[in-house]
Amino acid sequence: MDNKVRVYTADLKIGMYVSELDRPWVETSFMFQGFAIQNDEDIKELQSCCDVVYVDKELSRPEAAQYLVAPHVSKVKVENPSKKSHKPGSFREADFRQSLVRSHRIYKDARGWVDTMLEDSRLGNSIDTEKARSLVVQLADQVIQSPDALVWLTHLKSRDEYTATHCINVCILALTFGRCMGLEDKELHQLGMGALLHDIGKMRVPDEILNKPGKLTKEEFRVMMEHPSEGNAMLRDDHELDPASMHIVLHHHERLDGGGYPHGLGSEEIPVLTRISSIVDVYDAITSDRCYHDGIAPADALDNLFKWSKGNFDVSLLERFIKCVGIFPIGSAVRLNTGDIGMIVATDADHRLKPIVLLIMGANGELYEPRRLINLSSSAWKKSGTRLSIEDVLEPGSFGINIRTILEDEIQLSVDRVSRYEP
Repeated sequence: MDNKVRVYTADLKIGMYVSELDRPWVETSFMFQGFAIQNDEDIKELQSCCDVVYVDKELSRPEAAQYLVAPHVSKVKVENPSKKSHKPGSFREADFRQSLVRSHRIYKDARGWVDTMLEDSRLGNSIDTEKARSLVVQLADQVIQSPDALVWLTHLKSRDEYTATHCINVCILALTFGRCMGLEDKELHQLGMGALLHDIGKMRVPDEILNKPGKLTKEEFRVMMEHPSEGNAMLRDDHELDPASMHIVLHHHERLDGGGYPHGLGSEEIPVLTRISSIVDVYDAITSDRCYHDGIAPADALDNLFKWSKGNFDVSLLERFIKCVGIFPIGSAVRLNTGDIGMIVATDADHRLKPIVLLIMGANGELYEPRRLINLSSSAWKKSGTRLSIEDVLEPGSFGINIRTILEDEIQLSVDRVSRYEP
């Protein structure tokens, strides 16, 4: 007699014995292949990674087993969970944490190369663009698989390491935007290379100008405006670099009305890949803490870009960028209708207004230990019978929230969980 009963995760009860999932166990955070549900946290964890599970009636506690005869469950033959297909765009915490670990490995590799590249350029040494090409391909592949994790990693920012993190972030954001636009691999790689190398010329700008906390003088700004030309000069002998990538390095500060630099190009002279780079360059710059200003919230940055668009940016591209990053961009701190405080960490492609939120703090200021990942589009997530929704977007640093510290904690948590299943 088959004692396994198919149960929707929204209908799970404490005391039920979970014997099978609708996916492989190694793709989840559960250590044991078969366990009795002990508390609400176990239920929420199952809801975050599964649609249905299979409960063993005989191994379940009697008070929980009585629910297994309800109309919403039925006895079924357990299929091979590895053959289970899932709805595109659905969010599963185990998948997200695995992609966060993979993305962070690539991110660290890219960061190491950028640090070396900037130091080599400062010393006048040649740049290893072959390694850069390999990194861009890896980043592009990861963007295709799971862009949310990479975009969240762009919040590993430091005021004192702005140029290095900015180069990586602009590359990730450009690749993500390019993928949203449906660019082919060749154009995606051209875009990524140009974005990764776009500020290399800043290594020829004196530190006292590059890191000046106050407003630049006219002469200092003139020197700063030379960095695209300096970058172009440093790379022009590398005949392996695509002209489209070189155009981004030289012209990412050009503007459609001809008011940019270094050559004052007009709109018809600025190709789409350079236009994309210009938008994401400014977006990352104004959301970052720098020596002369604090970064603003991602949602405010999108609003500012739109206000500044006339004569500066391609409005049609900007609208597509806003659609790509979402109404609630990843990294935004938000207040929910329950008063809970959280951070946007991923988007739900099918529910753009209901992203995935990492709950950080309760309405009374108590910290969530551990923090919880919730999908606002899921009917399973309620508090006191109320469906959770976003009520307000907060300013960076509100309630003492340090995005970088939280992100580093979640990366380590993800590494610990994933490493349980790796040889």
